[in-house]
Amino acid sequence: MLAATLASVALLPGLLTPTVAEVKQKTTIPVLLPSTFQHKGRLFANGIGDPSMYRIQLTSTKDCQANYCSVAWFTAEAGIQLRGGKAITLAKGRKGRYWPMSCGASCAPARISWREQETGIVYGIESGKSRSRLVTLAKSAIKRGPR
Repeated sequence: MLAATLASVALLPGLLTPTVAEVKQKTTIPVLLPSTFQHKGRLFANGIGDPSMYRIQLTSTKDCQANYCSVAWFTAEAGIQLRGGKAITLAKGRKGRYWPMSCGASCAPARISWREQETGIVYGIESGKSRSRLVTLAKSAIKRGPR
């Protein structure tokens, strides 16, 4: 697990460079990430991957292993369906789904997911950000393309 820090508006190419390099060694899935992420305070990054998926996490504390310190998740997985949520349109005509934050015994952050038609891979972003911020993050990741 690698960590990096930056404040305020995180330029994700710099913050995530070591994490993306580590994840790309383990997955065959193209990594899609937005260019920036707005957050007040320090951010740390870590990630995991295997041939059919990856998960990259931004956290507010180093070596975070709990929901309270998770700031955002960027995920991708092959072989899964895109279901549920509310239909939305993203960059380049991509169709996606949005789920608002939900709470039960604990709270799950808002989430946006979309399928890349050429590959069938489902990408997702989870964060406590508003719907419009999640849409902006997803559009940025789609427009930027694979890292």
